[in-house]
Amino acid sequence: MRKQHLLNAAYILGLILVLTLTGRSAWAGTVSGCTADTCTWDMVVNGESVANGSFQSDPKTGDIIFTDPVTVTGDNYTASINTVSGNVDPILGFGVGASTSGGIGSTFGFTFNLPIALAGTIFADSSVSYSLSSLSSAGAQVAPVVGSNIVSAFEVDTSVGGLPSLNKGVDVGDTFFFLGGPETNNSDVFTASNTFTGDLAYDLMTVKIDFSLSADSTVGMSGFVQQVVPVPAAVWLFGSGLLGLVAVARRRKAS
Repeated sequence: MRKQHLLNAAYILGLILVLTLTGRSAWAGTVSGCTADTCTWDMVVNGESVANGSFQSDPKTGDIIFTDPVTVTGDNYTASINTVSGNVDPILGFGVGASTSGGIGSTFGFTFNLPIALAGTIFADSSVSYSLSSLSSAGAQVAPVVGSNIVSAFEVDTSVGGLPSLNKGVDVGDTFFFLGGPETNNSDVFTASNTFTGDLAYDLMTVKIDFSLSADSTVGMSGFVQQVVPVPAAVWLFGSGLLGLVAVARRRKAS
């Protein structure tokens, strides 16, 4: 009976280790959640800021709370933030949109900030996809205006005289276009990943979405940027090993 109890305890311990660590967004240090200064967004059209604000997080879970979509309408454009999601652990998901009219194209920029407290070896990944519509027969195009990617992400140190911004190395999102219309086409899903060394001096994750949109076109974008501290291989192997040993012992007992 005592041997059976030990097997059950080992199985439970191994299962807890594996389930807890698999895919878990671990972090070093303390992130208390969102404030009006740390969880912020900004919207820029043709180089001018047209709106800005902040969002909140659940004080218990750290989940991002964003319940009121934002739309700004100008003479020949609209720009919108439809969704902001994720967790201050951190992962930031976004859904933004833009449209142009009057035969005039425009450039758009969206910036999101999220508090972080990650140090050491960090794994980051990102994703974005577009739904692009031409409102005329000329076709449509969405393209980067900064560098060669539409989405970029940085670690930011907000202290006075602090460290320079650190690019996460997960910039993503290529030019997408088609001819003819009116019609709508969806892009591929663009993804990127990178492993880098973090520092607790960096206290914000900044995600920037910058693009140009052709005249008489509409685009919707959705994606995310996340980073996690990888689970130590030794801990993963220990948990998996416990499960394996218990399984072998149970098979022997059954036979």
